[in-house]
Amino acid sequence: MRTKHTELCRINATNRHLAIHEDVNELRSLGDIFVTEPKNAKKLQKKAKTGKRKKRFGRSIKNRCPGYFQSQAKRKFRIYVEVPNDYKASQYDHTSDTYIKKSLSQRMYKLSDGTMVQKDLYSSFLLYCIDLNTNKIDKNKCIHEFEKQYKNQNETIEYIQMNQIKVTNSGIRVN
Repeated sequence: MRTKHTELCRINATNRHLAIHEDVNELRSLGDIFVTEPKNAKKLQKKAKTGKRKKRFGRSIKNRCPGYFQSQAKRKFRIYVEVPNDYKASQYDHTSDTYIKKSLSQRMYKLSDGTMVQKDLYSSFLLYCIDLNTNKIDKNKCIHEFEKQYKNQNETIEYIQMNQIKVTNSGIRVN
């Protein structure tokens, strides 16, 4: 039984690595600049008390291998940028030029001008708006590119809702 288990774990690890290589190669076909947040898998593995039970992301991290994914991206992309910890893409609001702390469960939120955005899509937009020289958010790029991003976000959400695609933890409701 132990030998079978070891063999299954080895096959599982190989399949994860192949899937990561496939994902990185697909991303590489889309461009040659990769912007990401710092690796924080250790921080996610710590116990987080949510109500009465203690939640851990250990198995999820093991199954997704974020460190290996980032090391492969670093190896394959021409420009690899890891934003500093003070970048805080998930907290920034470009309409008011302020940082607003949001809970992990808050997936959809309103910007100060009343525009409703999905947290993950907006965070990736803010990573796109990095000034590569200073590693800070380029406010002018945010202002000029936001309408295009907002249109893409709404089209994506509409597509998900029309096709009844369930995207867990996204805040997007499917009827």
